Amino acid sequence: MPGYIDLHNHILPGIDDGARDMEEAVNLARDMVAAGYSKVVATPHAHGGKPAPSVILERLGELQEELNSRQIPLTLLPGAENHISPDILELLETGEALTINNTGYLLLELPILQPLPPYTSRLIQNLVMCGYRPVIPHPERVIVLRHKPALLYSLYRDGAIYQVTWAALLGLLGNAAKKTVQAMLKANLAHLFATDAHHSATRLLAVNKAAAVLEKEWESELLPLMFTRRPQLLIDDKPLGLPEAESPEKRAPAKGSFLARFFGA
Repeated sequence: MPGYIDLHNHILPGIDDGARDMEEAVNLARDMVAAGYSKVVATPHAHGGKPAPSVILERLGELQEELNSRQIPLTLLPGAENHISPDILELLETGEALTINNTGYLLLELPILQPLPPYTSRLIQNLVMCGYRPVIPHPERVIVLRHKPALLYSLYRDGAIYQVTWAALLGLLGNAAKKTVQAMLKANLAHLFATDAHHSATRLLAVNKAAAVLEKEWESELLPLMFTRRPQLLIDDKPLGLPEAESPEKRAPAKGSFLARFFGA
């Protein structure tokens, strides 16, 4: 089934804690292709409009040119892992922050160890009202979401969707992260999977093993859904057709939510 699409990685060289230079980025690209990927959204860390979208796009163009010259069949698409901030909506509207492939979807990173900002729920709702769809990366690593699973459901009702990390399904990010992903799968809150790859052959080694676990322990239909169908819909800026979700804590179906009023889901 290759032709996978990755929505979250740090392949761009010398821009964050991902690939340090062009050669390391090229090696990561080779490993992405070997793992089955044909398209990746490059998503360097961004905070407060820095690095500027122009810097990200320039670095992306340089890497794509290098991959083409070496005949490495990987298509790069623009994006960023935007850390949550009260001015993110303004930055998006003024072109100072990037969405995923210039769509209405954007990665919105929450604090890993600290409490969520008090404005988190309202910000997500405001983003939705302005036509954006926040995608929260690696929620299984966010401590407050681990300890308060009902909060996962609450932010989903506000309009957020979730992208979990393949390696977490194997327990490679810790047992607590693995249990969180399992609970999210049961509640239909694990909407997308991605590598979050930073360096060559690190988390990529887990992709096929995690896919085998997903197929064996959950549903085989999830594989094409997570590897290609939903990512393609997302980069095409189309609705994902998500199933009804439940609270991981109370298993209560979502009805009459803020999300339903805006997306009919």
